[in-house]
Amino acid sequence: MSHLFIEKDRRYPTLLLLHGTGGDEHSLVELATSLAPNASLLAIRGKVSEGGANRYFRRFAEGQFDLVDLEKQSDELLKEINELAEKYQLDRSEMIILGYSNGANIGAHLMLERADSFRRGLLFHPMSLGKHTQQFSLSESKVWLSYGELDPIVPQETFAELVQVFEARAAAVSVYQAPMSHGLTRDELLAAQKWLEELM
Repeated sequence: MSHLFIEKDRRYPTLLLLHGTGGDEHSLVELATSLAPNASLLAIRGKVSEGGANRYFRRFAEGQFDLVDLEKQSDELLKEINELAEKYQLDRSEMIILGYSNGANIGAHLMLERADSFRRGLLFHPMSLGKHTQQFSLSESKVWLSYGELDPIVPQETFAELVQVFEARAAAVSVYQAPMSHGLTRDELLAAQKWLEELM
């Protein structure tokens, strides 16, 4: 997988950047730098192509996901992250996911379905992918999720389902909800920054 590593102050947790559909390893760098100027950044490009647009897993149509490919890509992504963490001597257990849309979806999936993955996630406009098989406790996990009430891509019920799954497994959940679409807003980013500052 193509990736980008930007080293900064190692006293802070590394942010793992997972882009939205059509993005790449550079897409969230400016955003992440504005939210956490001192944090090192590890950004990984999704290796699935949908009409030339990078994604982390396949889908059949909008909101219809290839769940078999999701599991395959989740395992391969986690393996890649572990290898890069070793290469750059990063504390993978302290990494914080920063994901948007498709990247937020696979980030949430890793937190929920891979017990050895991540405990903290900043997830912009995620949704439930409809597959929740694990029951391990998330009592040590913290997650921030945003939802736009005017979002044409993320149905309200799929966002609510994702929040419910995190809460049912004892994660500390923070939700930002506003009358916005699928793009990111200034107030949304300020709320995300506040949560991240308290975490770091």
